Amino acid sequence: MNLRARFAFWFAVFVAIILSVACTIIYMESADFRQEEFFKRLEQKAQTTHRFWFDVQEIDSTLLKIIDRNDMTTLYQEQVLMFGPDNRLIYSSIDNDSVHFDQHFLTRVKKEKRVYYSDDMTQIEHVGLVMKREGQDFVLLASAYDLYGFRKLSNLFKILIFTWMTGLGLTILLAYLYVRNIVGQPLADLISQIAGIGEKDLTKRIKVPGNQNELTILAQDFNSLLERLEKAFNAQRSFVQYASHELRTPLANMLSETEHALSMERDAAFYQKTLLSLREEQSRLVEMTNALLLLSRYQHVIVDQNQPVLRIDEVLYQTMEEVKTSNPDYRISLGFVDFPANEIALMVRGIEPLLRTAFRNLLENACRYGQDHQAQLQITYTEPTLEIWFDNTGATLSEQEQLLLFTPFFRGENATGKRGFGLGIVIAQRILALHGAILGYQIPRAGTNRFVAKFTQNPF
Repeated sequence: MNLRARFAFWFAVFVAIILSVACTIIYMESADFRQEEFFKRLEQKAQTTHRFWFDVQEIDSTLLKIIDRNDMTTLYQEQVLMFGPDNRLIYSSIDNDSVHFDQHFLTRVKKEKRVYYSDDMTQIEHVGLVMKREGQDFVLLASAYDLYGFRKLSNLFKILIFTWMTGLGLTILLAYLYVRNIVGQPLADLISQIAGIGEKDLTKRIKVPGNQNELTILAQDFNSLLERLEKAFNAQRSFVQYASHELRTPLANMLSETEHALSMERDAAFYQKTLLSLREEQSRLVEMTNALLLLSRYQHVIVDQNQPVLRIDEVLYQTMEEVKTSNPDYRISLGFVDFPANEIALMVRGIEPLLRTAFRNLLENACRYGQDHQAQLQITYTEPTLEIWFDNTGATLSEQEQLLLFTPFFRGENATGKRGFGLGIVIAQRILALHGAILGYQIPRAGTNRFVAKFTQNPF
């Protein structure tokens, strides 16, 4: 069963249940009303008989029977009995030889004073009540079959069944038309459009239906998903292209040098020189592979409230010492532009090794491309933002280069002749993003490059 058929089926089921409940309530309430009304009529009949018997002197038992039998309000199979204080039958609306009553019912009436009873087998309803006259209790029993009431109920039942079946039939028809025209056709169009989109052409977008509520939202969300997928595929293709290009160069150099060394007999000094060159290319490959592994690893790391709180200036001091130890010719200075009044402003929640990796990449980048391998590190705080500036002097990036700055393997013109893969800044950006920070690039003044790491995270 397809989706449209299920929609129509369950819609019809729900309406059928609602109709069934409504019809059942109507029938049950009507049946209760009929029974209550009939009991009142029987009670009035018994009271009328009692008044005639005691209050009208001219009426005797025979005349009262004639009146009961010819009264226009006489009920079908009606029987009215009156018993004296000694339980002796003193009046019957029918011949005495046809009188039938339940002695237990009579006893119950004398005890409870008023009793309503319906015989489920014969559907004859009985009313028993006690009437006082001159300090003595007289019991009256009235019974009859509600012929017209049951006919009305039977007719109501037929009407309700017809209404239920007609309503259900119309519901199925309307549900089918509604699902087909309002939901089914637009949904089928969406499915057809979605089926026409493949991984080779993610530029396509499905048409957003107007005023379709959920379908409109579904189409918009699917188009947003396509946009994200397109960006992810493009980034993946670019990443593969850049990685292939970067890996091809050292591999091609290694192959060329190896073939050159094998082309003829060489002396030991030549082979040693070749091996040193190969080792340098291999080192580049190892560094690039490690960088790629780091780049992929940081896509799955989560920084949450379980991470420790770190003081950012202490992490920076440790990172500076690591960079200086590895690169003795690098010169780095650290200062505060606006020192926060409360040291809590210097606190961030995160993973210290990852933050040191990000800061190390930014410091090495600043020193590598800065004049005389110098970099200036500054911390400033403007509530609620903590900023870290990585400044160096040298050739700045053009507007086009700035757009590609955080693309893996991208390197600007100022990187010509300098070792690197174009991954350090990308890794730093992703690590900082994990910690709720934003990495940006600025040119505060001519000849100065500045990377800005903005933290807005409150660890408390």
